[in-house]
Amino acid sequence: MTTVLRSEVLGLPVATPGAEGPFPPLGPEPVARPTPDRGTVPADIADRVEAAPAPSVFPYHPQSAYDRRRAPGRLDAVVLENAHLRATVVPGLGGRVWSLVDVPTGRDLVYANRVLQPANLALRDAWFAGGVELNLGTRGHSTTTCAPLHAAVVTGPDGAPGLRLWEYERVRGVVFQVDLHLGHDASLLAVHVRVTNPGEAAAPMYWWTNVAVPEEDDTRVFAASRATYVSDYTGGLTGMTAPWRGDVDITRPGRHPEAADYFADCRGADVPWVMAVDPSGVGLLHASTPRLAGRKLFCWGSGRGARRWQEWLSPAGGRYAEIQAGLATTQYEYLELPGRQEWSWTEALGRVDVGPVPAATSPEDGYARAEAAAEARVSAGRLASLDDALASAARRAPDEILATGSGWGHVEALLRGPAGWVDETATPFPDVPAGPHRVWQELVTTGRAPATVDTAAHVRGPLWHDLLTAAAGEGGAFARYHLGVLELVDGGGPGATDEARRHLRASLAAAPSAAAHRALAHVELRASDAGAAVRAFGDALALAGPGSAERPVLLLELLRCLLDAGSFEAARDLARATRQGPPARATRSQHARFRLAEVEALLGLGDRPAARRILESDDVVPANLREGETRLAALWHDASDGAPLPARLDFSMHGHAQG
Repeated sequence: MTTVLRSEVLGLPVATPGAEGPFPPLGPEPVARPTPDRGTVPADIADRVEAAPAPSVFPYHPQSAYDRRRAPGRLDAVVLENAHLRATVVPGLGGRVWSLVDVPTGRDLVYANRVLQPANLALRDAWFAGGVELNLGTRGHSTTTCAPLHAAVVTGPDGAPGLRLWEYERVRGVVFQVDLHLGHDASLLAVHVRVTNPGEAAAPMYWWTNVAVPEEDDTRVFAASRATYVSDYTGGLTGMTAPWRGDVDITRPGRHPEAADYFADCRGADVPWVMAVDPSGVGLLHASTPRLAGRKLFCWGSGRGARRWQEWLSPAGGRYAEIQAGLATTQYEYLELPGRQEWSWTEALGRVDVGPVPAATSPEDGYARAEAAAEARVSAGRLASLDDALASAARRAPDEILATGSGWGHVEALLRGPAGWVDETATPFPDVPAGPHRVWQELVTTGRAPATVDTAAHVRGPLWHDLLTAAAGEGGAFARYHLGVLELVDGGGPGATDEARRHLRASLAAAPSAAAHRALAHVELRASDAGAAVRAFGDALALAGPGSAERPVLLLELLRCLLDAGSFEAARDLARATRQGPPARATRSQHARFRLAEVEALLGLGDRPAARRILESDDVVPANLREGETRLAALWHDASDGAPLPARLDFSMHGHAQG
């Protein structure tokens, strides 16, 4: 069977990610990084972990408007298939490889979710479990993981059709391209990645390919190196030698007591690899050229909270672990991609058979079998030759456009000009006729900004700052608002807060807007003036229409401000008011968060019985509960007089949460 590429529609229960939120995040991003144990973690890794920049999703808006009500739906997919493998890819959801089937046996080598159920695990919130995910730019699941990518048919080195995916990533300001090839007689799916930095400044770079694999109690995971660094959500990063961590055999993710990340240090390996196999010894191998040197096992563990997460992410049933591959050794590090340069590498995924691995098989024997199977499956020379061929094909123009991503690549090309942009031969960025980028495209092409504030999209970077500064000469509300936001997000030095306040007040003088008042509230929070922030949030709510999507967001931000300031009575009254008159556009998650704010306020006022009644009777679990969020357990602990934590509230990542 020669390779075929075809379009297909996946029918399954779907909860859609929904519309983007009306505002981008403006508060300081939390710096969630472990403390490396310098006695067991090499100095270069520890230095990069400690120097890693804070994560940021600005200028992206969150994707939080989903719930947990699923209906029959359809996902547009592209299928690559030959006699050995069938890869099903969903370009409209970040280019996720939804499934990878071993054709002779019909076995899916990856964990393919039977529903589409978003949950709050990505940088922009919405994320879903399963398949092979491509993560670029900033630590976490990518800004594009639930967004459409550009897609096209390309021709592989042996003439077989392949699939190209590409997009402009706005946090790091880079273009990424992913070519998926399945040659006519290939038994491995080849994934060639190219990341280009068109700017002059170096970009902190992060890439991790996450592969969800089916998990059983005796699933085994092996990697090319036994030098391992572990983080278990308790704040540390420690070195060890696989397979034993105390009395825990880390090659068995299904038997782990708790969630953990295990990073194998594969630097120096000719072919970095990781594999997951079932007790029969059959499973998935992921190997790559040396640039993608990091390897990782993530497992949820066997605690009650971990099982709850598995059910939350896979409501149709099924357990999974993840084997991953990245640029750095750990996911807490960034590598510097120099300006005007590109990096590329090739990954290979396919079936591997190490022979039966009974439960009694020692991990040492398992490693020996895995190493022999990986070497037989993918040699360094073969992978290097494939990489050369795919690198050449990656520069050729696509044959046929299949799908369109965002319009931001085209806008950036207009802004930067040919000398400051990428060669679009392989990755053309079309003029997308509709979308939130259009107002910014108009600003680039005419130099004129709208008279009133438009918050459908935000921008970032010195070129945009210069363009807005020129447009602000006319005193427009739009330009002044966005300059104020840029000073708040990116401004450096002691005067940044004052400069942000100046621009936002000028915007309000030109044309009052809820967005400018909201941004001014965040300026006052940055200046530690909670009273001024509360007043600014109130002014924003006064301008937000009763049926607007802005209103519930502003209410929640005001509630957080009141609670942090210790104004518990005002917070309780405001939260209770949302029961009698809920905002028209509030999502189910926002309703749940109103109730949680009321619980927190009641606890602050010492009314534990009332707080407990809400936790026991109300729907207080937001559909977008954040991964690692411990708020539910903490509120129950404070309200319950020591009663055990109900299972529906247990989302602990470390061991068993206690009431």
